[in-house]
Amino acid sequence: MLSEVGPLSKVVAPAAFAVFGAAAGRWIIKEQIRRTRLMKLGFSIDDLRSQERFFKRLGEIASAKIPQKISFKETTAHSWSNPSKYEQSKAAFEALGFRRTQTFVASPREWTAEFWLSREPGLLAKIIDSKECGVYSEVTVMNRDGTAASFENTQECGLKHREPDRWVHCGLITPSQLLEEALQHSQPNDAMEMSVAECVSAYEQSVNEYLVWRRSVGISADEAKQIFERKKTRRSL
Repeated sequence: MLSEVGPLSKVVAPAAFAVFGAAAGRWIIKEQIRRTRLMKLGFSIDDLRSQERFFKRLGEIASAKIPQKISFKETTAHSWSNPSKYEQSKAAFEALGFRRTQTFVASPREWTAEFWLSREPGLLAKIIDSKECGVYSEVTVMNRDGTAASFENTQECGLKHREPDRWVHCGLITPSQLLEEALQHSQPNDAMEMSVAECVSAYEQSVNEYLVWRRSVGISADEAKQIFERKKTRRSL
């Protein structure tokens, strides 16, 4: 139902960034340690001699680490990685008329999603906490025809989106600005009202449909390079 909500970064990034993280340090550790570490990950000597081969192999290794399936389990307590940012997001959604419901943890790639429902049908918000992206917000608009569009206040992840997914990195904007973006794509007369259970089930299905697609197409050398560069930039900050 929510197949057009692409949970890209929080699904693939946790699987891939362990590989990218090890690779991103290759210029700051001693040559022999670097080579040994990368070869243990699955790189060959030839892979390390060619930038093209390096990123192609990096994408292959990362693709192999993508989980087969994830599931969501409710949790009654979560220690947010950035409490102040969570409180800001919480206050913003409350002011926008959203109602906090339940919190779920994804397994085996652990990230936490707190679901918020709006008084307006077809609107859903989440506050998400993941290892790679930290705490951020997402607003989704859902229509009766099964189409949905999701907007989150994160930077581009470097991965291509599955067509015809409508999943937008909006940059570091506020929850109220995310809502404005979502409302521009809403169809008021065709909005679909969902319970929390239905939202979570649809979200889980969306994630697993994406995993099937991503495993089938893999991670290209260009995508691997973009994620690699983003990881290296974050290390330098």
